Amino acid sequence: MADAHSHFKAGLKLLAQRKYQEATGFFKEAMRLDNESGAMRPQMRYRSYFGLCRALADRPTHDHLRLCKEAADADNFDPVLQLNLAKVYARAGRTTQALATIQRGLRLDPGHEGLTELLAKVDRRAPPILPRLGRDHAINRSIGRLRTLSLFRGSRAS
Repeated sequence: MADAHSHFKAGLKLLAQRKYQEATGFFKEAMRLDNESGAMRPQMRYRSYFGLCRALADRPTHDHLRLCKEAADADNFDPVLQLNLAKVYARAGRTTQALATIQRGLRLDPGHEGLTELLAKVDRRAPPILPRLGRDHAINRSIGRLRTLSLFRGSRAS
């Protein structure tokens, strides 16, 4: 396996199998080969997946976030890079940044399956009272406000 893309694909297979530590090595090698090739524009996906796998294999660090953020900023029209960054933010407990990154990715691709799944896991909002009407329906919004007010009043009384 001599080219960067082959290493990248092997890393993706290992990532799908949740073998994060092993996948990290393939993404690192893909980055090294990409750098050695003298490409004018390095593959940001290699960096993003390397940061993601490192964060999944260990506890997320500033370096893992930096790798994913640099990749997402460099190629800000790729929803996959936004997804990887959001996953690392979520794993690091930075919910606000994860939600903002998910929203950025969904603006690029509103139907992106990975982003919508992650949003469902990370979203802080309670499900709508009447799911058939949808979250933005006036009735759900009114009842939700009342529920929130009653929760806050109840917590002050105790």
